[in-house]
Amino acid sequence: MNGKQRPSLNVFGAKKENSILVPNMPLAVRNNCQSGKWTMGGDKEYGSKLSMTILKFSKFFGSLGQTQNTIWGQIWFVAEAGDLPKNVAMVTYIKGQSLQEFNTLVALIQARGIEPAEGIFVPTFAKRTGQKTGKDGVPRAVNYYVLEWDWTEREENQWEIVEQAAAALLDHADLLVDVDGTRQMICLDNLPQHEVAMIINSLQGREKTKANLPRLADPEEEEF
Repeated sequence: MNGKQRPSLNVFGAKKENSILVPNMPLAVRNNCQSGKWTMGGDKEYGSKLSMTILKFSKFFGSLGQTQNTIWGQIWFVAEAGDLPKNVAMVTYIKGQSLQEFNTLVALIQARGIEPAEGIFVPTFAKRTGQKTGKDGVPRAVNYYVLEWDWTEREENQWEIVEQAAAALLDHADLLVDVDGTRQMICLDNLPQHEVAMIINSLQGREKTKANLPRLADPEEEEF
């Protein structure tokens, strides 16, 4: 522009250098059990490879997508490597076998006297075979994917993202809320086990009063 100062716009703002962007509206990432890939924004596929730093984990009970009344793990994370965008906070949900394996891994790391969030989580899509009952009442074999979890300690040159994550949580923890994704869920964090049991029994009992619809033989087939 021949030395003239360019005009500027300040509508959305931009990520600061060496920081993690926490969007005002959550970026929901789906672990698609049918394709074995991560999808986002209208089911756009981003591949299956991912290493993540976890910013926040919460437990919920309720319904999401076609899956009704089950326990969910809500994971806020930033991708360190793989096919998903980097330097931005995202949220995903896991259940069933994927959640059980995640919980087992976290407990085993904690038992070693280590905070799991200080390491790198690596989820991998693993193929499984189950059964689904069709509208004609005939069960058929179906293939689907679950997430298997691995975890690695950080090298000396991998700690910068932990500092960025801590700063993001300090400044933007209030944005790590997914109102849309949890609109049919109840948060179970910090509740006594007897209250959790009461909530689950109450909602499951209410569901039994509805029409007795056919269910999948393996609930993993409807993984979010």
